[in-house]
Amino acid sequence: MSASTTAPSPLQGVKVIELSHLIAGPYCGQLLAEEGATVIKVEPPEGELTRHREPMRRNGDQEISGYFGALNRGKQSVCLDLKNKQGIDTLHQLLAGSDVLLTNMRGGALKRLGLYPEDLIKRYPRLIVACISGFGLQNAGKYTEVAGLAMVAEAMSGTTSLTRDHEGNPVWCGFAMGDILAGMTAHSAILLALRNQAQHGLGRVLDLSMVECSLPMVSVALAREQSASAELRAFAGSNNFHGVPYGAFPASDGFVNIGVNRDDFWARLCNAMDRPELGTDERYAKYVERAKRQHEVHGITEAFTRQFTRDEIVNKLNAVDVPVASILNMNELTEHDYMQLRGSLRTVRDGIGGTMQLPIDATRFEPVPGSDLVPLLGEHRDAVLRRELNLSAQDIERLMEEGAFGKTPALASVA
Repeated sequence: MSASTTAPSPLQGVKVIELSHLIAGPYCGQLLAEEGATVIKVEPPEGELTRHREPMRRNGDQEISGYFGALNRGKQSVCLDLKNKQGIDTLHQLLAGSDVLLTNMRGGALKRLGLYPEDLIKRYPRLIVACISGFGLQNAGKYTEVAGLAMVAEAMSGTTSLTRDHEGNPVWCGFAMGDILAGMTAHSAILLALRNQAQHGLGRVLDLSMVECSLPMVSVALAREQSASAELRAFAGSNNFHGVPYGAFPASDGFVNIGVNRDDFWARLCNAMDRPELGTDERYAKYVERAKRQHEVHGITEAFTRQFTRDEIVNKLNAVDVPVASILNMNELTEHDYMQLRGSLRTVRDGIGGTMQLPIDATRFEPVPGSDLVPLLGEHRDAVLRRELNLSAQDIERLMEEGAFGKTPALASVA
């Protein structure tokens, strides 16, 4: 067993209030929870948005959304009505004893609730306020209150312009890349801010824009564009200088990705295709020439790949050391031998008696006990309020009567 699995959890003792929904904020909070932080997820009485997104898992009268389950394990759920005076006062009491507030609510909503980051820092000088939004809260002009879905950030950051079919047309990547990038960036920023907090006792507003969090993905393409001549840009290829052939190609049972980003890889691919003469053919031997004739090259490559299964293509190209992989679907992913060998997935309890296979925290710090469990709505309300605010059962009952938890009865723990 490595030292990293026997050492205390790196974020043990850190308290996080998560006021988030959908993907970016919840993913960041989940990482923090797995790494040892106490993450209290404050939800509206009806639960955060993804609790109600299909497909749903059901067991009797209980249900859990797969969407929610993918991003919220290891957290403690408390429902508060933040439009109610007692509800917002309870949140402030929690914030007073916390290290981090993590939110992806829009700035306007935070202002209406009296939770604008700059105001919170004045009230709680050591608090780290991590705000994820589409375009940022400061210096964003007309974009400040514009809806910022991941695909919007991907378009604005130029990443979608680089996700192209073989004709060069932009194609949405098919998943919330911008959200995950923002969640990962927020995670890194919070770790840095925690170090600053520990050393100097200072809080900080982390103003994280999904557009800016996505920009590093285009760094190489941006530099290439500024370095290439007009002549070279004219035939850069459908994937902006990455290589030709490069991308997805059809097999007899699905698709494979092939990456020929060096001329010697092209020669090796030609050998694997039993077309060695093409490796030295002056029309194809160099990248620039292949880029000029990319449709021809794609046709040659596709004629080869269509004859074989994915496994056969992978074996042939691995034998000559050309980068290749089968394009796996979600069902294949969980059964793949690489995932099994690496332990890349962990079993997560969905809270209603079932399990899911989901990605591990790739840092490979040992996840804390209980971080495999998805919380039910409001499940930890009483336990959190007793532990964090020293409230009695009578105090909690009073808050309930005063509407702090909203009109929708949320499940409260009895432990």
